[in-house]
Amino acid sequence: MKSLIARHKTIALDTSIFIYHFEGNPLYVGLTTLVLDRIQSGKSRGIASELSLHEILVRPLKLQLPDVADEYELLLTSFPNLFLTPVSRQILLKAAELRAIHGFRAPDAIIIATAVVNRATLLITNDKNWKRLKEPAIACLDDFL
Repeated sequence: MKSLIARHKTIALDTSIFIYHFEGNPLYVGLTTLVLDRIQSGKSRGIASELSLHEILVRPLKLQLPDVADEYELLLTSFPNLFLTPVSRQILLKAAELRAIHGFRAPDAIIIATAVVNRATLLITNDKNWKRLKEPAIACLDDFL
């Protein structure tokens, strides 16, 4: 994975990357650390949708852990070289196109559209269904285990 991400200046991240990292998922935390360290160091620019913030907060709020939700929000919004992109009209139009062509669910289409609109050349996820896209390049964490 290290050599793959080294080739990309702008990397988009699916919500799962943050969830695995914040929750310390033993299968994926090594890979998520590698990706997030590259972004934090400024070697690559990170792109994420503000929708990811919404998705990340659901579990701690459901478990009535507002302090954890606050910590996740702070981590995501203050992470160096990570740009949280608002869900704009341009992103929604691209997401609609992706849904129409590929049948993606709305949240997935919005995250992918965020990557496309922000010209990310790599999108890191763990959703193998996204691999049918031609652009951006898709990297699934499971492929690197």
